[in-house]
Amino acid sequence: MYLLTAQEMAKIDQFTIKTIGIPGIVLMENAARGACQFFEEILPNLLKRCIGVVAGPGNNGGDGFAIARILFGKKADVKVFCVKTPQYFSEDALINYEILTKLGVPIYFIDDPDAEGWDILSHSTVIIDALLGTGITREVTGIFKKAIDKINSMGVPILAVDIPSGIDGSTGQIMGTAVNAYATATFAFPKVGHVCWPGLRHTGKLKVIDIGIPDLALEHHKITRYLLTKEFMANVIEPRTPILHKGQAGHVAILAGSPGKTGAAAMSALGAVRGGAGLVTLMIPKSLNPILEVKTTEPMTYLLPETDEQTVSLDALDQIIEFISNKQCLAVGPGVSLHPETQALVRQLIVQSPCTVVADADALTALAGHTQILKNASSPIVITPHPGEMARLLEISATEVQSDRLGIAETFAKDFGVVVVLKGHRTVIADPLGRVAVNTTGNPAMASGGMGDILTGLISALIAQGLDPFEAACVGVFVHGAAGDRVVEQQGWGTRGLAATDLLDKIPAILKELEGNSSKVTHLCIPAHFVE
Repeated sequence: MYLLTAQEMAKIDQFTIKTIGIPGIVLMENAARGACQFFEEILPNLLKRCIGVVAGPGNNGGDGFAIARILFGKKADVKVFCVKTPQYFSEDALINYEILTKLGVPIYFIDDPDAEGWDILSHSTVIIDALLGTGITREVTGIFKKAIDKINSMGVPILAVDIPSGIDGSTGQIMGTAVNAYATATFAFPKVGHVCWPGLRHTGKLKVIDIGIPDLALEHHKITRYLLTKEFMANVIEPRTPILHKGQAGHVAILAGSPGKTGAAAMSALGAVRGGAGLVTLMIPKSLNPILEVKTTEPMTYLLPETDEQTVSLDALDQIIEFISNKQCLAVGPGVSLHPETQALVRQLIVQSPCTVVADADALTALAGHTQILKNASSPIVITPHPGEMARLLEISATEVQSDRLGIAETFAKDFGVVVVLKGHRTVIADPLGRVAVNTTGNPAMASGGMGDILTGLISALIAQGLDPFEAACVGVFVHGAAGDRVVEQQGWGTRGLAATDLLDKIPAILKELEGNSSKVTHLCIPAHFVE
């Protein structure tokens, strides 16, 4: 599913209207009818409620006027509350407003804070928010802020038109204040503001309404941003041929582990096994072999020279390069330690590796202050930072990273020529070609140690099996989150107590569901707020 910024949606709208020739009023009517259908589905008693449509002067308000007309025609008790007078209305909004006046729909102007309409609005038992659309770029103030704060305080369901008013459609940031919607009907495509925090929290249940935008409009604008859904992911993985053997299923080498962190090494290796790698080898400090021989069964171990602190020594560099010369992917970082010599080794490997590298955890610490070496890498690189690690790489705060997750990931990927997996709620994947994806799976119970190690192994296994790094990262992130969702759903758990290794047994089944075309997908734990 394509994912658009507000600016991209505006361009596609204008192309559809001016170049293709579909009138804006037609798109508005399609939007209103689709929204009404969704609102009646999501609130089955909607037509029996006292409905207050709060409308702004732009096309979002025009959508609200059209929705009010449709509901009024179904004998609903509908009242419209305008924060601006008609001279400020957009052309299409004015057309729908004038229709309302001719039909006798009650309309109140609340552009004055003391207007009597505010008291009448208070009697509404459901609010339709048509104040502001996706394109706001500055803080909400004045009568708009008063209207948002008022409807949020009423304690009734709020149904948002296109996006909850006050959310930046391109980032998901709150522009001073924002509507807390129970559900949102958006038009044509989901927007970044719907799926990124904190806009996600305000959006509620999301429905994408087809309003008749032709495929040509999308193709003309070359959108390369995606929302990872089961349908999208099912087109990436193909079933294996019956004659495949382990030597053809990819060999993952993993440099991981140090005293106290052998679990990280084991989990990354098991993640690669469950991800379908034909062979997995853990490259470890030689003294840790007895421990990891017990912790793992299917993965092999390859013993390396070590420092006095039992971490991998820089002397191992040539040995590792030779060993991985015929491997398909090198994963580096889980529990490998912060020892200065080991960190120097990691940097050398990232630059010299003859195969694709997935860098996580301690490898990202090794890169902090040395990000320029990424531009000199011999092979493709995937980095998998959480917000704190990304902040260290960029020498900014984690708050700054979280304020523009898509922009941060996209810019870093282009600047340094790597695939970025910016982990967290709604993990973002970006590559140097400008492709960006936002994940839809995962849950708060996954906030526990070891989750990233399994993800590293899983992505590495998919790369080793032939997926390009961006596709492998997308599939790995989606499957990883879906596995966490599956465990929580099947066990009836809440938001606590999920262990990383609980995911392992669910990964193969979810991969099976994604094999081939979308018709083979039976069930994935897509979050409930996405209404298909």
